[in-house]
Amino acid sequence: MAYNYAREKRKFDAEWKRKALWYRKEGMSEEDIEAMYRFDLAQFNRDRAYESRRRPLETACGSYTSSPDFLDWVDQVENPSLSRKLKNLPVKDKELLTLYIMQGFSQTDIAHMRGVGQPVISRQLERIFSYLKETF
Repeated sequence: MAYNYAREKRKFDAEWKRKALWYRKEGMSEEDIEAMYRFDLAQFNRDRAYESRRRPLETACGSYTSSPDFLDWVDQVENPSLSRKLKNLPVKDKELLTLYIMQGFSQTDIAHMRGVGQPVISRQLERIFSYLKETF
C-alpha cells in the first residue's frame, strides 16, 4: 500500500502530544522536549523518504508471476465446469487465486504485493469464490 504522509503525520503529531504531556509531567524542560521532538521528526521524515522511494519487491526483482508455469494448475483441474470457469477468469483473478490458494500467501501479503489494502483483496476473493461457487 502506498505511504500516506498526511495520515502518518497526524498519527505522529497525536503521539507527540501525548509524549510531550508526559515529559512535562515528569519535569523535563521545554528545551529538552523540543530537542527530542526535532530528533523524532527528523527520524519520521527519514522513514517517509524511505517509504516514498521504496519499490515493491516485484518491481525490483521481477514480477512474482514471471514464472512460465505460474498458472499451470488451472489447466490441471479435472472438474470440467470448474475448469471452464477458472479459464474464463481474468488473468489478475487467476493470479490472485494462485497466490492465495496455491502459494499460501496471506491476504495482507498479497495486498502489499499489489499496493492495495487487505479489504480490497478480501472483496476480490469473495467475488471470485462466489463466481466459482455457482459451479457446484
